[in-house]
Amino acid sequence: MLAQFGNDLISTIVWFLFLIIFVLFGPRLMVQQAILKLEREAVELEGIAERSMNYIIKSISKKGSKKIREAVKNFMEFFIITPVDTDPFGVMKKLDHVIRNSDERFKYFVKQIIPQASKERQKNIKNALGGAITTYQIAKIVRHYLELIKKYKLFQLAVVLQMQIPLIARMAKASQKATEAFTDGIPVGDGIGSLVAASFLKGKVKKFEEEEFVVSQVSIDGRKIWVAKADGPGASTGYPGKFLTKFLKKNKINRIITVDAKVKLEGEKTGSVAEGVGVAMGGVGVDRYEIEEIAVKKKIPLDAIAIKMSDEEALMPMSKEVFNSLPKAVEAIKKAIKRAKKNEKILLIGVGNTCGIKNSWESVEEVKKIVKRYAEKKEK
Repeated sequence: MLAQFGNDLISTIVWFLFLIIFVLFGPRLMVQQAILKLEREAVELEGIAERSMNYIIKSISKKGSKKIREAVKNFMEFFIITPVDTDPFGVMKKLDHVIRNSDERFKYFVKQIIPQASKERQKNIKNALGGAITTYQIAKIVRHYLELIKKYKLFQLAVVLQMQIPLIARMAKASQKATEAFTDGIPVGDGIGSLVAASFLKGKVKKFEEEEFVVSQVSIDGRKIWVAKADGPGASTGYPGKFLTKFLKKNKINRIITVDAKVKLEGEKTGSVAEGVGVAMGGVGVDRYEIEEIAVKKKIPLDAIAIKMSDEEALMPMSKEVFNSLPKAVEAIKKAIKRAKKNEKILLIGVGNTCGIKNSWESVEEVKKIVKRYAEKKEK
């Protein structure tokens, strides 16, 4: 009995010692473990940012000259300060002004580093720089929070960051793929709206140079329809709102149909097509605001067609599932046209980045070949 009592006492003492050690040192051990995991993730994200930047530099200069490398590296710090929105009146005009300034700055920088390149090539590099800056900023922000956790041993913040890292890493990798796609002029998922519009273009198009948009009158099921998209195949989303403002000065429109990519919910099928009302358009909202203002003032009905995909699929080279949604989107557009009155003048706007998508139906076959090649490469 004494021996049993002694063993129980020793076990109890050992248990209490372990409890005390755990209470005193457990949180520190957990923080250190979290820091080690986050350090690996931060290093990987920094690697993604570095690879994105190097991809652009190598595409510009095979030797990767020191001058270009330094210029691109410095441009990674580029930032935009959003307007004050405490008083919301006029904030959209301010935001539009800032975005236009930003766009001009990007164009100026690209002209400085590749002055001899074509307009199409310069547009591609401009968009590629946007993707590279995204990866760079993601890596910087993650590193910032990691250093805070290290400095102040913030276990709660470490847990929150660990929970978010999988989503952050997915977006960083998608941005890297987008950078490579724009650099090489490959269509991305977000370009499906532009591709749908291109599938209807069979004649000459009128260009709106300043708005980076094209428009043409075509026949769809025996009805004359105006079809517009961003001017391709250089990477650009154009300025749909400003295009519409200028277009309506000489043309009357009774109905507007917009088609664009839309973020799907988890569990929804990529490439599924949905119909609704409003302006199918992402971004910061300036162009959507301008179109809505015109539609309200002139009482123009708005039809919207959305092609669903994830955030990553919108940024990455166009997948088979996204490309295969083209016939379903075309059918949805034809249904929307049939619902309209016969005497109505309709404008169809294909929204999205037109990288690798020309202003003609012939681009559909070209994109199909690229999508097939990318799918085969992905499978390997």
